[in-house]
Amino acid sequence: MGALARARHVPFFVNDRVDVAAASGADGVHLGQGDLPATWARALAPQLLLGLSTHSPEQATRAILARPAYFAVGPVHATPTKPGRAAAGLTYVRHVAAQFPSVPWYAIGGIDRDTVDEVVAAGATRIAVVRAVLDAPDPARAAADLLARLPAPREAAPCR
Repeated sequence: MGALARARHVPFFVNDRVDVAAASGADGVHLGQGDLPATWARALAPQLLLGLSTHSPEQATRAILARPAYFAVGPVHATPTKPGRAAAGLTYVRHVAAQFPSVPWYAIGGIDRDTVDEVVAAGATRIAVVRAVLDAPDPARAAADLLARLPAPREAAPCR
């Protein structure tokens, strides 16, 4: 998958596993709240970009201090991708949009064609989705439709 991503000039991130990310030549690793601490990940593989999941304003503040390439905000809505995880809601999206406008972050969790507009209205300029694309009859069209509903890209400085 790394070669496929590189051929398309797309960063390749491995979820949860710093060791696998480093061994595979990935560009980065995405860590959840229950995974290896960011400081340890940086010590083990300083060459990797770091993405972090956050579920609350306090976690977002801590994520910024870790200087990730980006962080995730959610789940915005309940999602079967994260069973048992309570939705962080649009209030959290609004908070992050107001507090961290120049840091790259992605709203994630239960975002689809029916909810994307409210997520954008709450301040998200980037989204991450799974089911909205993978479960669609025409995944390419579903992705294009979601992308068309996002605001035009703007520059954001990574935390690194």
